[in-house]
Amino acid sequence: MEKVFGLVPKIEHYGCMVDLLGRMGCLKEAYDLIMGMLMEANEIIWGSFLSACRVYNNVELGEVAARRLLELDPRDPWGRVMLSNIYAEEAKYDRSMGLRKEIKEKGLKKSPGCSSIEINGSVHGFLVEDNSHPCYNEINSMLEKIEKLMKHIVVLNPISFTMALPTITPSAPHSAT
Repeated sequence: MEKVFGLVPKIEHYGCMVDLLGRMGCLKEAYDLIMGMLMEANEIIWGSFLSACRVYNNVELGEVAARRLLELDPRDPWGRVMLSNIYAEEAKYDRSMGLRKEIKEKGLKKSPGCSSIEINGSVHGFLVEDNSHPCYNEINSMLEKIEKLMKHIVVLNPISFTMALPTITPSAPHSAT
């Protein structure tokens, strides 16, 4: 990037590459990229990498990513939750439950999921189970209509609906270690 385009990679460039490599199952390559970064990896990079470790059930690299997340933000339970899920997938229930117990004992709380949308220059935010938005009833009504319509489409023609959805599957994910 630097040689060809004269651009010094920023953290956002590394984040995109780690995410792409992780989605393809190229965990070793993603890890090597993180370790070779020109700056310290942040929570977003380690979180993206940990998510990929969860998808591909890589305990070893998942532990590395979770440990780094804990170093960056010890009060955020997300890394522990993800690693607990990785352990559970691998039937390492004692480790999984140990992390869940640690989260509870430390009184850590997971932040609710959120989404946002920009309409006419104004950003509207939504939290899980939050009905305080001034247009909540109208928004919820519209979502219910869309959900019914989608169910109707799937029931009428499930094959053409699924064929219209994008599918991205790696031909052969690389082994992580």
